[in-house]
Amino acid sequence: MRHSLSEIRGRCPLAGVVGLLVGCASVEPGADYRQAGDLIRHRVGSGEVYDPQADALVEDKVDALLVDGLTIDEAVQVALLNNRGLQGAFLDIGVSRAEVVQSGLLANPTASFLAKLPEGGGRAHVEFELAQELVDLWQIPVRKKIAEAQLEVTVLEVARQAIELAADIRAACYRVVTLEQSEATVRENLQLVEQSEDLARRRFEAGEASQLDVNLARSNTIDVRLELLQLERERRLAEAALARLLNLSEAGRQPVLRDALPEIQAPADEDALLGLAMTQRLDARAAEFRVRAAENQVQQEWLKVFPSVSAGIALERSERRALPGRNVLADTARDSIAAGGLTAPTIESRAQRRAERRQEIDAILGPSFSATLPIWDQNQAQIAKARYQAEQRRKEYEDLVDGIANQVGQAATSLRSARQIVQFYRDEALPQSNQNLDGARRLYQAGEQGIIVVIEAQESLVARRRAYVSALGEYAAAMAELERAIGGRLSE
Repeated sequence: MRHSLSEIRGRCPLAGVVGLLVGCASVEPGADYRQAGDLIRHRVGSGEVYDPQADALVEDKVDALLVDGLTIDEAVQVALLNNRGLQGAFLDIGVSRAEVVQSGLLANPTASFLAKLPEGGGRAHVEFELAQELVDLWQIPVRKKIAEAQLEVTVLEVARQAIELAADIRAACYRVVTLEQSEATVRENLQLVEQSEDLARRRFEAGEASQLDVNLARSNTIDVRLELLQLERERRLAEAALARLLNLSEAGRQPVLRDALPEIQAPADEDALLGLAMTQRLDARAAEFRVRAAENQVQQEWLKVFPSVSAGIALERSERRALPGRNVLADTARDSIAAGGLTAPTIESRAQRRAERRQEIDAILGPSFSATLPIWDQNQAQIAKARYQAEQRRKEYEDLVDGIANQVGQAATSLRSARQIVQFYRDEALPQSNQNLDGARRLYQAGEQGIIVVIEAQESLVARRRAYVSALGEYAAAMAELERAIGGRLSE
């Protein structure tokens, strides 16, 4: 006959208590996953983040994002859902939550049982003891503080890894888009040099130029075609690298970007950027929790001066020798001789045997207590070690803060320089090269200059167009690095 768990607990109160304790000790990291997800969404601006408890939905969400191609923000969202490295990091949160649960559990009681059999037979000597370790009573609060601080560190580290991944994805996307835009520019350049080649051929056919002019123009066209082939190769490699970050390397799921490079923005104040970084950088917050955990570790080592203190109850039952066998005939003869006639042997009554038995101590029951005495080892070495480690964590935090300031300064300088270069190409270098080429073509058509002047002006324009696109890509990459340095997206 089967009974439900509630029926069993109702009939056996102890079973209910045990069930309650087991339920309280269960590992439920769902809230921690959500905390990490909220941090990532706030810092990165993504709507979807991986949740180990909804792993089965990831593939459908990714496929929905891939349908019409990806913007750069959508590519970041795919990475935050589908990147295996980040998914594995999320499981570290579950491990840390399990450590928190474990830190709050009492050590199991210990039971010992000993039985000694007397040599001549009889009742065995029995010893039984049930003891509970007591050091957990004052060590558990500190252990929980250390484990909870480590859990916070893990959550922050996972969120930091997601921010780093988002920066890597943006940089990889900007690399692909830059190469795509470079290809488009080179195709425009190809049309440009083909026009010059056609111009040289028409003048040659009209008897106004030599075959050398045609060959020089043709050589320039070949160089641009070779450059286009090289760019196509680099773009495919960049797309493969992006697919690897997105874990979309299998056929049929290759990402297609439908976004452009970011627009040039006004430079931000460096002091404001540093303040934003100190607010947003999760590795700085994680370093604070590491310092806190290390300080609690010092306290825990002090509590370990008495490494073991236990109390319990002990029971001891002494052995009892077996009664020897009785020779009734011999006892009858002895009692008859003593009485001078046939007499039955002496037999104790039940009351006499009970009275005699009551005089014996059958068992001993009482409390037990044991402790390891800190005579030679007062845990002084571990206390000193914990102090050094706490000071080490403080120094690491200070060094990290200094490093953050340096990273923000370098990233801001790089972005500012990239912005100036892009503006210079846009406002001065490209317009000047276009004017030079137009003038060289007019002079060549008029017969006042040779094809070399056109080719030189053309090469200058082609080179500056390529450099302009590269500068745009460097500006986008510098923006991604600045976002990495401040620990999240740039605010408006």
